[in-house]
Amino acid sequence: MHISRQNRQLIYIAGFINLLFLVLSVLFICYLWYDKGVYPEIVLKLLKFFLANSVCWVTDLLILLFFLPIVAHIKWARWFFYYFPSYLVTCSIGLLIANSPVYRFLSDEPMQSPISGPLIFVACFNTLSLIAIELIQSRSEQANIQLAYANMQAENSRLRVKSLEAQHEKLKSQLHPHFLFNSLTALKSLIHKDPVLAEDYLVKLSSFLRFSISHNEQHIVSLEEELKFSSYYLEMQKIRFRDALVYTVNIPATDLQNAFLPVFSLQLTIENAIKHNRLTQERPLYININYMESGWILVENNIQEKLYADRGDGVGLKNLSDRYKLLSQEDIHIVNDSQFFKVHLKVIRP
Repeated sequence: MHISRQNRQLIYIAGFINLLFLVLSVLFICYLWYDKGVYPEIVLKLLKFFLANSVCWVTDLLILLFFLPIVAHIKWARWFFYYFPSYLVTCSIGLLIANSPVYRFLSDEPMQSPISGPLIFVACFNTLSLIAIELIQSRSEQANIQLAYANMQAENSRLRVKSLEAQHEKLKSQLHPHFLFNSLTALKSLIHKDPVLAEDYLVKLSSFLRFSISHNEQHIVSLEEELKFSSYYLEMQKIRFRDALVYTVNIPATDLQNAFLPVFSLQLTIENAIKHNRLTQERPLYININYMESGWILVENNIQEKLYADRGDGVGLKNLSDRYKLLSQEDIHIVNDSQFFKVHLKVIRP
């Protein structure tokens, strides 16, 4: 018969308690015999007690092994179908032992009452001990459930990381062809209008792509690096839109120390502002990047909706939000009050 791990543990505990009881009994006998001058009859009485207790333990364990697999999923049934029958069987076995030839061999005085004090003590001690073991086992089962839940949460987090990494790679693979197409189109136009400006634009584009490739495998970068990368992008757009784009960056150098952001996060918010708004010299787009004392970076732009709105699916900011939750347990904060669009990015510090 296959015995589960928990039932094996229960048997080990039962055996240990019996062994402990035997050792204590022997020590107690030695103490009474040698120090108190008690006659050897006490040895026979303790042996009878230990014999009755051991048989009761074995009986209860057999009941436990039989009933627990059946009623383990029903809390109240375990008490009704196990502990109460166990107590009755314990008393019955004790009575049989008390009137058996073994008992008569150990003692010349047959048991006068079927409900004697020692028998009740054995039965109660046995049942209470098993209840204590059951409570310990219940705590162990609860701990195992909590451990299994924690492992499940860890596995879910691992799968979520894999999913976010896949989304991130997909986003970058979609970004580069789209970005290169727009950049090369702008470069072609500049070559005919202003070759010197086109050369400057090409240098900025080269720096932008070099940074993008070198940091392609990273999840977070220093705030200083992200600002540098974003400045390449802003300078390129400034060449492209000229006075139609006005931007300011107000982040003190002292706040750049030991500060990090998810890679491409700042550049993505800037790109989002340019993508969804009109830029004209009469009505420029203003982008302000400020560091707040609370440890957040605020990217703010005025809202100038296009005549034909570019209805994006919002995957960029959604992806950024998911990455923030994963990397810093924080989320980005977005505020749209119909006049200004604001994105708050939490600075990550070790």
